[in-house]
Amino acid sequence: MAPPRAGAGAGAVLLVVVALLFVDAAAAGGGGMKMATHGEGANLKASPGASAPSAAGGSAEQFRGKARLPSFAAPRRYELFLRPDLVACTFSGSVAISVAVSAPTRFLVLNALDLSVNRASIRFQALAPTEVVFFKDDGVLVLGFAKKLPLGEGVLKMDFTGILNDQMRGFYRSKYQYKGKERNMAVTQFESVDARRCFPCWDEPAFKAKFKLTLEVPSELVALSNMPVANATFAGPIKTVRYHESPPMSTYLVAIVVGLFEYVEGMTTKAREFVCTLKLVRVTKGSLH
Repeated sequence: MAPPRAGAGAGAVLLVVVALLFVDAAAAGGGGMKMATHGEGANLKASPGASAPSAAGGSAEQFRGKARLPSFAAPRRYELFLRPDLVACTFSGSVAISVAVSAPTRFLVLNALDLSVNRASIRFQALAPTEVVFFKDDGVLVLGFAKKLPLGEGVLKMDFTGILNDQMRGFYRSKYQYKGKERNMAVTQFESVDARRCFPCWDEPAFKAKFKLTLEVPSELVALSNMPVANATFAGPIKTVRYHESPPMSTYLVAIVVGLFEYVEGMTTKAREFVCTLKLVRVTKGSLH
């Protein structure tokens, strides 16, 4: 998701945000699943976990300072829930990650940065971790369990909170004026390794997985993501928007935008594109962030 910007000078302007939505190319005559990609991260081909520490034993400290995540466990599917608060500029969420454990280990090692993870909520299947260690300089979260994890696929769950930052990376806020009042919109910029600032994940391009996203947002706002909306339910001033599951993709391709805007939708042979415009925005300086 490209950072939103506006031109310099006073006056009414339009903010353009483009979100690429992945579709089955076979439906468009493409003969198979294809995904739109952007940026240099799309060309990374290195395999995950090039130099993994010992999976079975040792302490969490063995994972400090490593350039890559170990390969003894890998994500297959994310079920992600996010609730952005555009007034307080915070967000809360939960994630359930289907993880394939391929070698004996009592650890799960993934990425998280600038997040507060609720330790009591962490479970892998029915197992609670005995160690929860953050290596902030590495953006790594290590979960240690009392015994080796069962081989095969299991589900890792946890709750977390974060800040809608003003750094134009991760899950961030952008300000604009509407009817004389300052308002916030929430936007993601995950390329190349900033999805970890939004939710705990295996945040390396080679770790591809499916994504099933749910957003809870104010009813009057528009919420867009990579996939089309499956359904939406309303409870007074709040709506819950559920999106169709994505094809396997890297974390940096996940895109979310929530704000007061209108959009038009177009199709290409590889992707659905949204072009979004804010309603009657007035800017007095060079950018909206």
